[in-house]
Amino acid sequence: MRRAGVPALLAVLIMAAGPVAAAADDPPHAYRRLDRVAAALAKDPLFVDPDVSGALDAAERGRVRQAARLTAKRIGTPVYVVVIPNPTDSESQGRDDAFLFALHDRSRRDGLYLMADSHGGLESEAFRVPRDYDYSPLDEDEPGSSRPADSDRPFEGLAERLVQRMDGYAAAPAASPSMPTLYSSPDPFGEENKLTPRDPEVKSPLLTGLLLVGPITAALLYWAGIGVLALVRRGRPSGPDEIVKHPRAPRRPSTRWLRRTASKEVGRLRDLLATAEAERGRPFAVSAYDAAQILYDDAKDDEERAIDLVGAIVLARQGRIALTRNVASPPAPCLVNPLHGESTGRKYVPKLDGDGVLPKPCPLCGACQARRSGLRRHDLMEIGGRPHTAVRGVWRDTAWGADGKKFLPRVMRYLGVE
Repeated sequence: MRRAGVPALLAVLIMAAGPVAAAADDPPHAYRRLDRVAAALAKDPLFVDPDVSGALDAAERGRVRQAARLTAKRIGTPVYVVVIPNPTDSESQGRDDAFLFALHDRSRRDGLYLMADSHGGLESEAFRVPRDYDYSPLDEDEPGSSRPADSDRPFEGLAERLVQRMDGYAAAPAASPSMPTLYSSPDPFGEENKLTPRDPEVKSPLLTGLLLVGPITAALLYWAGIGVLALVRRGRPSGPDEIVKHPRAPRRPSTRWLRRTASKEVGRLRDLLATAEAERGRPFAVSAYDAAQILYDDAKDDEERAIDLVGAIVLARQGRIALTRNVASPPAPCLVNPLHGESTGRKYVPKLDGDGVLPKPCPLCGACQARRSGLRRHDLMEIGGRPHTAVRGVWRDTAWGADGKKFLPRVMRYLGVE
């Protein structure tokens, strides 16, 4: 909510953050850093944390402050700039977008927030800023780039990048003020690594075993396992309410988030297979379970295979859709971010995919179809700092199943299972 009489530009250059809404059971000290930064920004549009005091010298700080004030006048909202470290054990768990959302929530001031972390990475969020700013981090040479030119010198040219990012907002076309979306919130403070009752490590898959043992033994093991699980879960409904929408999926998921989410989603599909009566959807669900389990087991400890964990999540969710709706071929996921969940329609989106690997029109979830400001390349899910369309492999080649019905067989070949 914007406070009347706040004419300054709030460009938050935060070198270490990612916001999270305060949970009721968080300890009192969990958000002291946010409160400290918010109080400082109420007096000065630029905050530089003492731990990164060398990021900007006196002349550069003066330049950034001047740019923030001029931008604020041009866009008609405050601008705040924060330069601060954002470690993974912070209240925002190292997510710069989460930090900015949390800072906005604590300060209760709308405006343009810019942040730089200790790696020189830039993040910006516009809260009710009347501009349609089309920034794409895919172009490293673009003004206001989200990454430093030299990772070994993260602060070199930082002031210039900040000013260019603010200039980009100021020069953008006018638009109705709107609020950005934070697709997922960090775990409650201090519980980042705590597993919930639904988060156990998924054991060696029952159905994957069917691929390795004789057909008669496999059949006995399969139906024995299904019978036991059915007794345990007898009485649990398996109707359409089993399908959950996922509008808060992160655009830059961490490997830890992917690992935990994949564990939960594979477990949910395994449980549903024990109770659902869906003859038409079962073949797809069984194959999806096998593939998702193999992907999870192989990729959970490999940082280089984070995108395979995304694949495990997508397949597990598609398997549940096949069972709950009793369909042989569930819809492809949203191709802006496959973690958004299933697509509900297709739409031609110009400028979305610079590499030209996404199908046209593109399958989108309901939220992406309804985006009033339109979709751009910087909305694509990023894995390892790259848009998922730039990560070569089975997921890119198949467009996550959007190009036809051979998605699962192609994934199985990738896994070495015929």
